[in-house]
Amino acid sequence: MTKDTKYLILLILLYFTVSLIGILHHELWLDEAHHWLLARDSNSISELIQNTRIEGHPLLWSFMLYGITRFTSDPFWMQFLHILISSSVVFLFLRKAPFNWVFKTFFIFGYFMFFEYNLISRNYSLGILFLFLACTTFKNRETKFTLLCLYLAIASNTHLMFSVIAFGLFLTVLVEQIQNKQFFKTSYITGYFIFGLGLLLIYIQIHSTNSAWLLDPISKLPFQERIVGGFVSFFKGIVTIPDFRTIHFWNSNLLVNLCKPITSIFAVLIYFLPLLLFFKNKKTLFFVYVALIGTQIFFFITQRAATRFHGMTYIIIIVALWIEHYYTAEDSKLKAFLNSLKLTLLVKPIIYTILILQFCSGMYAYTMDYNFAFSSAKETISYIEKSDFKKIEIITVTCDGTLLSAYLEKKIYFLCDGSLQSFCHWDSGCAGNVNQKKSIEMLTDYMNSQNNKVLFVSYYSLTNDRNTSNWKNINSKIKVRFVKKFDANIVDKTNYYLFEVSKITADVQ
Repeated sequence: MTKDTKYLILLILLYFTVSLIGILHHELWLDEAHHWLLARDSNSISELIQNTRIEGHPLLWSFMLYGITRFTSDPFWMQFLHILISSSVVFLFLRKAPFNWVFKTFFIFGYFMFFEYNLISRNYSLGILFLFLACTTFKNRETKFTLLCLYLAIASNTHLMFSVIAFGLFLTVLVEQIQNKQFFKTSYITGYFIFGLGLLLIYIQIHSTNSAWLLDPISKLPFQERIVGGFVSFFKGIVTIPDFRTIHFWNSNLLVNLCKPITSIFAVLIYFLPLLLFFKNKKTLFFVYVALIGTQIFFFITQRAATRFHGMTYIIIIVALWIEHYYTAEDSKLKAFLNSLKLTLLVKPIIYTILILQFCSGMYAYTMDYNFAFSSAKETISYIEKSDFKKIEIITVTCDGTLLSAYLEKKIYFLCDGSLQSFCHWDSGCAGNVNQKKSIEMLTDYMNSQNNKVLFVSYYSLTNDRNTSNWKNINSKIKVRFVKKFDANIVDKTNYYLFEVSKITADVQ
């Protein structure tokens, strides 16, 4: 057994083992539970497609979850599937990527591959898997062009952002073919057709999405505000340093929180970084900037600002470093200029500084997720099932009940919908207009026609009284008693309040 094989086996076993321990200590958050429930509570593929009409996501991940939910309602198996996918990405990277073992180790245990795209079960690792598979064909892209296009087409159908990166990579190869006067080569036609079919499929899925609930409010934002929202994404994706001053570190950036004006300057300057990293070949530079422009268009349209989206810019750089190995170095004025200033000597230190930052952030995020609840839903359900409340009907407002439904493995009553529900209806106007007064009104209406006693579990508090012994009349029809609050969780603004609710009868008024 060679030394490289030993390293490979050791690292993949370590990664999978630590990932398994990680998901056993990771509590689902809203988006994870939502997609699981979309699959769990759809009775057919056609119903699943109908239920995902407002998602704005391709269906590949949902189809995979649908298959699992035919056998189990335990969301752990979604998490297990996800670390199998992320471990496959790591195995592929360790075995095929043209980097040394130090680079590979820092990358796989960095923030995105170790935490964000690993412990949190979403569709991002699936996209990275097919992007990296495309990279494995790049050395022989002329003879394996059809396979390259197939991988890019599948990557495009995992998430809209991956279609942007995949298109950038396809366009880079296309430009090379045109330069080499091979564009009309008959052996490439199948590849063109496959990738075109992949883009058509993603277009059909996104075009049929009812996204007015999301895009209409965004379209009313001032142009300047919409530009600024995504412009800092490249900086956040490369310099990923969570704000460790708070338990709510997720989706934060320490440098941005410390000084936004200075960060804004660096956010502009970092767009010159690819010129330094990829000066050897114009085609690699072309790919990086096309992909970055594509991500900026995505941010401009959707105004998505979470760290998982910013991480796509980091993946673009990793892919560029990978494919650069298969391009011949070129002489250019840029190269001569950088050499004259000795700036090319900074390339390796910059790359490893980024990798080390990502590694430290990955270790920190994993440790925090291990030691603290990511969300409070699992702890909340555990408390209920061990108490006398397990026999009482659970009532919630709306999407705040999604996590509860996942862990209870059954539907619960959503006041906004007026029925038993599980996954979130993003286009419902109710969730955005709920306050304490509205919650009490809906709960009162429900109690008038239903049970005499329920357990209200929600992000929304019914009263400011935290005395667990006091019953408080909140109107003439119902009274409530505060039971418990769960708030020691990483995801901000997802604290669960538990209130026992009872009708006010004539003899106790």
